[in-house]
Amino acid sequence: MADQKPPVAFIGLGAMGFGMATHLIKQGYPVTGFDVWAPTLKRFEEAGGSTATTPADAVLNKQHVVVMVATAQQAQSVLLDGPNAAVPQLPQGAVVLLCSTVPCDYVQALQAQLNSIGRSDILLVDSPVSGGAARAADGTLSIMAGMSAAALERARPLLADLSDPAKLYIVEGGIGAGSNMKMVHQVLAANQILGASEVMGFADRLGLDLAKAQQAVLESDAWNFMFEHRTPRIFTQFQPVASAVQIIVKDTSIITSEGRRSSFATPMTSTAEQIYFTAVGRGYAMDDDSSLVRLYTEGNGKVGPVHGTAESEEDKTALVLGLMRGILLCAAAESLAFAHAVNLDLDQVLELCVNAAGGSKVLEKLGPAIIKELRGGAGDASGGETSLESIFKGLRAAVEEAQRIKTPLYLGTQALSILQRVIQSKSTGSAGVVVKAWLNGLSSEYWVGVKGRFASPPHGNTRPHGISARASPTTVERHHRLFKMEEAVSQHFFHHGKPDTDPSEAAKCHWCQIRSFKTHKRLPITIVNETGDDAVLNPDFKFIDHSITHRDIPVADASFRTGCNCRDDEECMYSSCQCLDEMAPDSDEDMDEQPQVPSRGRKKQKFQYYYSGTKAGLLKSRILDSREPIYECHDGCNCSKYCPNRVVERGRTVPLQIFRTENRGWGVKCPVEIKKGQFVDRYLGEIITSEEANRRRAESTISDKKDVYLFALDKFSDPESPDPLLRMQPLEVDGEWMSGPTRFINHSCDPNMRIFARVGDPVDKHIHDLALFAIRDIPAGEELTFDYVDGLAEEDGVIPDDKKKDMTRCLCGTKKCRGYLW
Repeated sequence: MADQKPPVAFIGLGAMGFGMATHLIKQGYPVTGFDVWAPTLKRFEEAGGSTATTPADAVLNKQHVVVMVATAQQAQSVLLDGPNAAVPQLPQGAVVLLCSTVPCDYVQALQAQLNSIGRSDILLVDSPVSGGAARAADGTLSIMAGMSAAALERARPLLADLSDPAKLYIVEGGIGAGSNMKMVHQVLAANQILGASEVMGFADRLGLDLAKAQQAVLESDAWNFMFEHRTPRIFTQFQPVASAVQIIVKDTSIITSEGRRSSFATPMTSTAEQIYFTAVGRGYAMDDDSSLVRLYTEGNGKVGPVHGTAESEEDKTALVLGLMRGILLCAAAESLAFAHAVNLDLDQVLELCVNAAGGSKVLEKLGPAIIKELRGGAGDASGGETSLESIFKGLRAAVEEAQRIKTPLYLGTQALSILQRVIQSKSTGSAGVVVKAWLNGLSSEYWVGVKGRFASPPHGNTRPHGISARASPTTVERHHRLFKMEEAVSQHFFHHGKPDTDPSEAAKCHWCQIRSFKTHKRLPITIVNETGDDAVLNPDFKFIDHSITHRDIPVADASFRTGCNCRDDEECMYSSCQCLDEMAPDSDEDMDEQPQVPSRGRKKQKFQYYYSGTKAGLLKSRILDSREPIYECHDGCNCSKYCPNRVVERGRTVPLQIFRTENRGWGVKCPVEIKKGQFVDRYLGEIITSEEANRRRAESTISDKKDVYLFALDKFSDPESPDPLLRMQPLEVDGEWMSGPTRFINHSCDPNMRIFARVGDPVDKHIHDLALFAIRDIPAGEELTFDYVDGLAEEDGVIPDDKKKDMTRCLCGTKKCRGYLW
């Protein structure tokens, strides 16, 4: 039949998953469900579904799969790493909807892993949901989906049947964009959930009738979705358990971790997270999150005599409403500012959040004013907009009364500090100006970090926001340094990209150069300086995302160019792939380090990367511990761009931050963890002849400084080679004035990375890539380093004194420091 629904595998039948899966059954889909909890499977069968005992069995012969597990770890297990995982059994071209709330970088890594194991045919959809179990069961969820065009075409009918027609949001940006949208929504949810308990606990400590206080909030402009749906369970001893505390703990961890990774401050959500941790520590993890009110009411009768100033019910209710409004305003500003930082469509974010579980009247009314500020407009109090001063006064009154009656207001106090900062900066008018707290101070790295456009230009030579005349010299100096960085980038953020911009000026702008990279939104490059030297990058330096080959560089004739003729991407892991002809076969040790896959009659594996599990895409230990060259497929090959043997060709894999060190100029670090064997980036520059390199050395005022940026492409140089391109003097890469972020990576005698020669087309060996791989696990935030001379030193390890005066001193400071570079 033409309208027959396709069979669906549904993995994860928790509160949300069960409702979603049973709704699909009602819509006519044959659904096979899997869950680790046997009673749930029995209940699912009673609802008309089929069940499977493993993820692999569930997805067998299914073209559509929905994954609705609790965490990224669970998703990884059911899809790839666990026993009887789903992916190996998925048919060609299957569609996988990942509806769980997971970090953006996880779902992007999942896509990369699918590509690296030769399953680029799988159409992954990054589609987290919002709305609660009731809306899951009736098919009216809000869904925020990021995916490829091909995946959208195949997945749209299923997405439409799971969601409210007006609440299916296709988020631009591909894989990861849906998770980012859910993340900024959960900023609102996390603050409103705790805010509901904080407001009701405050009302209780004020002596208000809780039912009346609840009704007052619901009938006011302080209404919000979470308050309406959480507070009823306060009156029923927190039953039934609709959403456990541990669920929102997982979501806040995603938000704050991503904030640290992208250098974006999340003061409201970070405060909420600490309170959630406190609740978990008291044994509340499995309790309904409405039970958090106990953290506020437990002090009743235990704090001694207290004397508040609010006496009438009307005055006390006004304090409760003032507290709620202040929390909602700051949560809205944090959410929209974060959305701006990760390059989401702000209008789409606002529409979704207002109509989803993060909705509130404050967001609906003041969200447009906040967005106006983010886009560079000036807010005002006209048109019925609530003023910042009115919300500030209401919140301050609540916090001061709470202090008098010794009641904790965790979110309220944090929100008041934020509003106080904005008020002191002379920002007045519409409450939307509160977002300036995130733009002008809370996220200094966000300001200089190429994460989006900023709300208002720097304020000339006036004192930076938040600095009083009595501030300590240390405080003043730090803010002055940040202010200098503001001046360095303001021309870009407030002028470049506009119709009247001088194209030549924009072409010289570091931030314009970085933003032009295809990887900018997904893997941003940021630049910060929090030292005392006020330095900025040399304006004559230019960022590039590929090396520039000079006109006089000899290249192979087109007739000599080759590429593999592999039938599919998986073929490129075996010795039958021509690109691997010069590689030795895998050792038994490497073969044993990962699960085996059928060879389908192919020759012995030669692949240099791990191809499955948590190590997928990482360089194998045998090669990582050597200095062997890496041979990869390339544009001239028959395989696709997702071929697992195109790791370096696909480009940089992590975001990078260029930062000012205390004593070694600029350095580079990564805001996320890098795994041992992971490709990081290439060293780029101008590819020049050895003659030109020597000429530049001679012109340099300090020749050994020039050598810091020159790298010889001599891996395959051989004066007796039959290839004339390899017999000539090796070419060199000069990254001093034209390069990528790796140009700023410092030397270490005990490095965490190593440079490998990477070859694409063998006829281009003389211009091979310089690829940087991690040689150990690198924690987030650790400075990235490599050994400029790769361990070479005097044969006996002792440098004669007469040589030292002409050598470059090493400043790495490690225990293995050799003292000098060359």
